[in-house]
Amino acid sequence: MRHRSMRIFMNGDRHVMAKHSAVYPTQEELESVQNMVSHTERALKAVSDWLDKQERGTCKSESECTEADKDSEQKDPATRTLRGVMRVGLVAKGLLLKGDLDLELVLLCRDKPTVTLLKKVSENLVTQLKTFTEDKYVVTQNIREASIIIKNTKELPLTLTIHLTSPLVREEVEKTSTGDTLSVIDPPDVLDRHKCLTALASLRHAKWFQARANGLRSCVIVIRILRDLCTRVPTWSPLRGWPMELICEKAIGTGNRPMGAGEALRRVLECLASGILMADGIYDPCEKEPTDAIGHLDQQQREDITASAQHALRLSAFGQLHKVLGMDPLPSKMPKKTLQIPPSTTYAPPMKRPIEDEEGTDDKSPNKKKKKLQKKSGEEKAEPPQAMNALMRLNQLKPGLQYKLISQTGPVHVPVFTMAVEVDGKNFEASGPSKRTAKLHVAVKVRAPLHRSERGYVTLLSWSLKLQYQIYRTS
Repeated sequence: MRHRSMRIFMNGDRHVMAKHSAVYPTQEELESVQNMVSHTERALKAVSDWLDKQERGTCKSESECTEADKDSEQKDPATRTLRGVMRVGLVAKGLLLKGDLDLELVLLCRDKPTVTLLKKVSENLVTQLKTFTEDKYVVTQNIREASIIIKNTKELPLTLTIHLTSPLVREEVEKTSTGDTLSVIDPPDVLDRHKCLTALASLRHAKWFQARANGLRSCVIVIRILRDLCTRVPTWSPLRGWPMELICEKAIGTGNRPMGAGEALRRVLECLASGILMADGIYDPCEKEPTDAIGHLDQQQREDITASAQHALRLSAFGQLHKVLGMDPLPSKMPKKTLQIPPSTTYAPPMKRPIEDEEGTDDKSPNKKKKKLQKKSGEEKAEPPQAMNALMRLNQLKPGLQYKLISQTGPVHVPVFTMAVEVDGKNFEASGPSKRTAKLHVAVKVRAPLHRSERGYVTLLSWSLKLQYQIYRTS
């Protein structure tokens, strides 16, 4: 069971990473997003400088505010009308998928944002964008949503939404909830307070995500996979966004050890399948008051997501995670073992000799062959192989030879060793599956010329003995 679970985790990692590569944005999309966001941030900084010049009375019109004046003027962020611009949403968290075309920024204001300020920023933003880039952008105002919308005119249509808000909006809400009386009179054209509070919440979510989720291994990958699941499966769509990010961070962060992508996704599915949505809810860490992050889900939606997570967990347990991810199964990672035939110059192990029946016997009992093997004489069993005899004879003729290991090739489980020895100024090499066998083959090579010289000496000796015998007979 342990080996099966480890194999499932490894297959899960392969499928999850393959799916992640499929849904990850292309390089062209990432470059377009980065260019549009950076151009907008620089243009908003220039708009902030222009508003500061107007409030100080140093500029009569937009044409008189040059870059030199902006750099020479002392800038204090606390006194500016526009305090800063922050990235929020998918751009700040790094959760963009292929085809995500909606981007978000939050523009922090010193006072409560008004319709007049929104129009003024929108009109000057068009002028500032033209000075920073040659790309054409269409800037529109959405007063009902308290935002400015920028669209590009390229083949990849991107939409960037700039939400206007101020920290004063939340401070006013907190004081009202505690029962304090406020004497502040809002401007008549102040923007929707609920939209401003939503923009502040998205800013807190981005900071929390960067501090908690970005440091967890596989957390961002799992969130991207589940975002794709929420897009493909309507049952999961109510869980998209901030609730899904909280669940993934809590499930992976409590694992107490780094996990791979497949195991991390399985842990998140286990948390959802256990009925975490059916409990009291999920606490929102970015709110001072106890807030349920899944309060917008009704009972039926929670039951459907829980049942779907249980079904996905069963598929994952039986090695069918690809069905959950909406992809084709990947081929097996381990290739079939193939027989590697060594070249003719290397050692090739001999084939086993088949056992043959004796001639003239009709007994076909299965134990006959075993008895024949046992009939060998003691002398035959004690006789060493020819290669061993060659090594022993070579050591007798040439004592003190030094064998050297030249190379070791082949895989670890089937190695091939090459040994060498120097005899009378000549080098002899041979290979074998072990060092001992290679030395035997070297001895056979060395013994071949020596054996020929010995045969010549024996032939000459026999002729001399025959000649002496004939002389003895005649005498």
